[in-house]
Amino acid sequence: MSTIRDVAKLAGVSTATVSHVVNNSRTVRPETRKAVLDAIKRLNYRPSAIARSLTTNVTRTIGVLVANITSPFFAALVRGIENRLEAYGYQLIVCNTDEQASREARYLDLLLARRVDGMIIAPTGEPQPLWRDFVAHNIPLVFIDRKPSEPCGPVIALDNFAAGYAATEHLIRLGHRHIAILVRSPMLSTVVGRRDGYRQAFRDYKLPLDESLIYVSDYALEAAHETAQRLLTTSPWITAIIATNHTMTLGVLEALQEQYIKYPDDVSLVAFDDNPWHLLVTPPLTSIRLPIQELCDAAVTTLRAALEKKSARADARALPDVFVKAQLIARASCRKI
Repeated sequence: MSTIRDVAKLAGVSTATVSHVVNNSRTVRPETRKAVLDAIKRLNYRPSAIARSLTTNVTRTIGVLVANITSPFFAALVRGIENRLEAYGYQLIVCNTDEQASREARYLDLLLARRVDGMIIAPTGEPQPLWRDFVAHNIPLVFIDRKPSEPCGPVIALDNFAAGYAATEHLIRLGHRHIAILVRSPMLSTVVGRRDGYRQAFRDYKLPLDESLIYVSDYALEAAHETAQRLLTTSPWITAIIATNHTMTLGVLEALQEQYIKYPDDVSLVAFDDNPWHLLVTPPLTSIRLPIQELCDAAVTTLRAALEKKSARADARALPDVFVKAQLIARASCRKI
């Protein structure tokens, strides 16, 4: 493999001149530039990205940390972010934390060492001291879907309070009063918002709220299934269920099938995420549709603004948060009572 010294020797220039041509970091005479470019072409020379980053302090790479890459929601987020950033000449380094703070910390350390230009993070919810190291190195952080435990950068997220409220209000207007909700750990801002929206809907409609109908589960499918089974066994009087993410919905559907409970005849069901398969089950599911493309667009726009502030040595943490609205899609999984 050819080196920068080989190019310099063939072109009859110094290695510094080759570096200036490659990085466009200084004006070089046209005839000298042509000689360098001809030598690069003849030798099929490929500059080292690491070496270039040491010179320019720019790697054209963005780190993306997501909580669960197998989730259709996070997979779609990564795809949307990649499509947008690719158009601006950036490459992604995608890391899956699997909802583990220890893995999140290891990946943060790795990406800091890789000198990424910026980060888009769906945090696990645990505090991460390494976020401060990114801030200290002027590497902008943009948080997507979830708020971090401390303010280290702008947040791009769904208005989860409004989403939880909309799901609950839809059922209340259909006459339901005994509505159970399945949520994740309250450590996550998404969970807090959806749960609080659920509570507020009961208050606004002046209805008694049974806190025992808020069921908390781990994110794994097995845990969601077990929680849904427990819900159906210990609270048989409920008339509706809100499943606040993809895994919760699968767990509820599995438990309903096992206990020979039909929706919407026996219990109404509202799901979150509005995955394509929500239309394929019978009957199709009433869903809270998350505006994934809006989230991706806002995250990339905010990150690019942060990178511009980085170039100007300004503090990107001052950029505003962005919250987008979800949409309730009413289908046949809910009935009036």
